[in-house]
Amino acid sequence: MYRVMKYLVFGAAFTLSLVNVQAQDKNISVYDIITEHKAGEINAGQAYRQMLSLFNDGNIHKCAAPIHMFAHKHKHEISVPVFSDPAEVKNRAARATYTSPSGKFEFTYQTTGADAVPMADLNTNGVPDYVEAAAEAADSSYRHQVERLGFADPIPNGTTYKIAFEDISFYGFTEPDNSGGGGPRTRIVVENDFSGFPANDDPDGDQLGALKVTVAHEFKHAIQFVQNGWAGDSDAWAEMDATLMEEVTYDVVNDYYNYLQGSGTVFSNPGDKVIPGSYEDITWALFFHERFGADFWPAVWARIENSVPDLPLLDAIDQELQSLGQSYTFALLELYSWHFASGVYSTPNFGFDESSEYPSPNAQRTLTEIDDTFSGPLTVNAFSTYFTYVDPPETQTGTVSVLVDTDDADISFAVVTFFDDNTIEFTIAEQDVDFLLVDEGWNWNEINQLGIVVVNKNTSTSGTFELRVSDSFINSTKVDDEIPNTIALRQNYPNPFNPSTVIPLSIVGFQKVRIDIYDVTGRLLQTAFNGSLSTGNHEISVNLQQYSSGVYIYQLTTDQAVLTKRMTLIK
Repeated sequence: MYRVMKYLVFGAAFTLSLVNVQAQDKNISVYDIITEHKAGEINAGQAYRQMLSLFNDGNIHKCAAPIHMFAHKHKHEISVPVFSDPAEVKNRAARATYTSPSGKFEFTYQTTGADAVPMADLNTNGVPDYVEAAAEAADSSYRHQVERLGFADPIPNGTTYKIAFEDISFYGFTEPDNSGGGGPRTRIVVENDFSGFPANDDPDGDQLGALKVTVAHEFKHAIQFVQNGWAGDSDAWAEMDATLMEEVTYDVVNDYYNYLQGSGTVFSNPGDKVIPGSYEDITWALFFHERFGADFWPAVWARIENSVPDLPLLDAIDQELQSLGQSYTFALLELYSWHFASGVYSTPNFGFDESSEYPSPNAQRTLTEIDDTFSGPLTVNAFSTYFTYVDPPETQTGTVSVLVDTDDADISFAVVTFFDDNTIEFTIAEQDVDFLLVDEGWNWNEINQLGIVVVNKNTSTSGTFELRVSDSFINSTKVDDEIPNTIALRQNYPNPFNPSTVIPLSIVGFQKVRIDIYDVTGRLLQTAFNGSLSTGNHEISVNLQQYSSGVYIYQLTTDQAVLTKRMTLIK
């Protein structure tokens, strides 16, 4: 492969030869390249050239703005920092122009040649309908994102924002505008006809649907630029944020559905780290919009805009949640639980508004038996989730209890429970001595399926945990904090008793524990306790009101020992 491409370098033409610089992995993304650069594996120039090659691979790409963001951020390290051919930039001024009804946007377009827009003109006013539709989309995006939601205005008073149409292999891009003069600091280029692009749900057709959401998407990039100059870590989340604005501005189009099926989404690979957030991670951002309202993201970006130095986006989210009296950890658990309750698991009472249209989540682990044992070490990657799907046997008895054993304070979990009556419950685990526990007293025979959502909020380090799904977890009374070194069954007190007594015992290591009461003939009368206990000294209460005076035997059974003692009931 050999291509010669021209670029604008601060107003001067520069020729770059690209010789076999395509990424080795055909599935590599811009953010994979950025990650390599951040790790010091490649320099900024090499990273930039790889990005250019990636976007010239003959496939349709969503947005090329990340290339311009990277070039702008590293302009002093890259000798070729602008993607546009200088001849194209010059020719834009020679094309036909149209100003949007609001007067805020100026469109340049071609009527012949490779960059020509569709020429249909139903209202016969001399302006192609396609251009007028783009102008309506731009004005609508401005009204919604700036006037209604309150995002920063990227169009200085008395100026117009420039948008051009070109035949490109992606929906569009936003690039810095270095022309000066006090005008907007960026400009937008949009695909000239969207022929052959993915389908969407717009009632006006796929091409106009793609046009609308692209204008909304790219205009959000323009807003991002004026808020923090594409600095800090916001560029890592810029595509997720801009794709969110497609759905917020044009809910009916649903072009973002095309990006939820890929291998890197929360639905298909919940263990993938959601940093950076790209197109396929739109639902990660959409959760906050739907759950906390339309004001949430404008408030988060305002925090970033007004911060010195640049506030990381996740910190801004945390701060905004705190201002709303919400927990960051709780929000992440609910966010991933919404993703679990999608596709075939969707319900009208929980989750995303359009969850039934989303893919069904892939679980890293599926359980079809309730065996009351810990799983052994499982890994949840940095800033990701681990889904376990539980499909209990129809004959399963007992009550639901789910335990997670971990020493990692960044790991938490929640349970999404789907009941047979079509109701659903979302439950956050609580700390129970040494474990995280969900034990709400639900009966297994009333449950259709269960989703266990383990979240690691650490952004750089993976964590480990062990999982246990049980049919019981009855808590005893823990007597003290002394750590025993052996399993023991002690004499009940009071003894004799009438009709209640307490059985003290010591447990070493978390394990199943059973206390059975027998008469002197060896007949089992009742099971006083059947559950799991952690290391410590415990007390089990027993009531023999229904039995007559006499000597009874109580027996402790664990994984490691069977111990018995006698007690006397006197009435």
